[in-house]
Amino acid sequence: MKKLVLLIILGSSLTTYAQDPEDGLRLSWFNPSGTSRSNALGGAMGSLGGDLSSNHINPAGLGLYKSSEFLLTPKFLVQNNKFDYRGTNNTSNNSKSNFGSIGIVLAEGKKVNNWTSTAFSVTFNQIADFSNRVSFNGQNNYSSLSEKYLEELIAYQADTNSALSDYIFGSSLAYRTYLIDTTANASGAITGYQSLVPISSGVKQNYDAVTTGSYNELAFGWGGNMEDKLYLGASFIVPMINYSKSLYYSETDATNNANNDFAGFSINETFNSKGWGIGAKFGAIYKPESFLRVGFSLHTPQLISFRDLLSVDMNTNTEKYAGTLSASSDDLNNGYPGQREYTVATPLKTIFSTSYFFASPSKPTQPLGFISADVEWVNYAATRFYSNTYDDESTNYYSLLNSTIKEIYKNNFNIKIGSEIKLDANWMIRAGTAYYGTPYADEALKAARMSISGGIGYRTNRHFIDFTVIKSTNRDVVFPYRLNDKANTFANMTGNQLIFNIGYGIRFTK
Repeated sequence: MKKLVLLIILGSSLTTYAQDPEDGLRLSWFNPSGTSRSNALGGAMGSLGGDLSSNHINPAGLGLYKSSEFLLTPKFLVQNNKFDYRGTNNTSNNSKSNFGSIGIVLAEGKKVNNWTSTAFSVTFNQIADFSNRVSFNGQNNYSSLSEKYLEELIAYQADTNSALSDYIFGSSLAYRTYLIDTTANASGAITGYQSLVPISSGVKQNYDAVTTGSYNELAFGWGGNMEDKLYLGASFIVPMINYSKSLYYSETDATNNANNDFAGFSINETFNSKGWGIGAKFGAIYKPESFLRVGFSLHTPQLISFRDLLSVDMNTNTEKYAGTLSASSDDLNNGYPGQREYTVATPLKTIFSTSYFFASPSKPTQPLGFISADVEWVNYAATRFYSNTYDDESTNYYSLLNSTIKEIYKNNFNIKIGSEIKLDANWMIRAGTAYYGTPYADEALKAARMSISGGIGYRTNRHFIDFTVIKSTNRDVVFPYRLNDKANTFANMTGNQLIFNIGYGIRFTK
């Protein structure tokens, strides 16, 4: 595998900032969620409109509304993950119910100047759910997390006083618990550092992380209809993110040798992140013929300001060498978690879409259904981090982090296709699929997301209800740690999700 060019220090040395590239990818590579109808169609709503998901996909679709509407969409998720880490297979499971989306659109059907109708909408949508459990283990005789701490001390040419106190989320904890120890020459003078982990004979590694939280968007949108031919729209977006991660990581001696000064070490890490920001989405839909629509939308980068809290506890058992010792980042930070504040600019996204409407041969003026397709372009490598403190040290750090993101990620296309067929005046069936290509520049990292969905809908003049089932598969890689002087080991993950989505709406006049 091509060696990734990484930051010399990637997350444990600095008390005020310590992100890694995955923090940025979490904000851009996911299967976006919307209304129950949109989800059933694979999210291929860019040129359809007439749905509250338009506020988050293509706001021009709000221009198709000529009556007002309120919608509520809860969902239930069942998730199963499979991991292959250095030849060892593992599984993890979780399930939960959560809030999907809620919103209202207020439409004005009267013609004013060139506008046939206009609509204003306010929606709150959970576009990504971070709830997951990533758990795997395996034996490794090639590398160890302890080498990351060793690299850190060597890179900074740290003396023993710095090793004790300057790297409170990693190397200082390792040094205080003797996971990392000094080396000395024949006269007893300290010459460097070494890891006490017997890598050549192998260690049993265990990684277990539970994540919670979600990526939400509050959107204020406007859409207008010009002569039922051209639809224009824009939405102002307030992204709100909350993310928590509880990680347990351990390495234990694979030989059970009681005389090699290493029985094992473990880490408990608690990470909480909250952010909010601003963004905008613009779009247009054009109907060259009554049976054909084409659409385009542009999602500007969202600027999201984050505040993180991080605590790390480490325990190391060096057997007869120093026994079992413990250290905590809170103890090295006046009893408080480490805090950091920064801003992230998410990637620009563009969506090209088209829809074809077909009718029954016996009733050509009454649409029987449609097929719709969206093609998204996202430049994952364009994610950027910025310091909120503007000191030289943090500015240089984020500059290096952004260079790393630019090298290890790339741009890619996502494809969505959906179809709906009317069974009679009230009932309809839907199906859809979506494919999200790999964001990684390294071809050895196999990753993709794919979903298959289906659903039914029931409509009356005033009420409607939709039921959707989504089966999604996620192939990704998980790095338990990253090193600079060795090829990085990772777990191959295959995640399967089953989502049940119900939407209820009511139409009304202002």
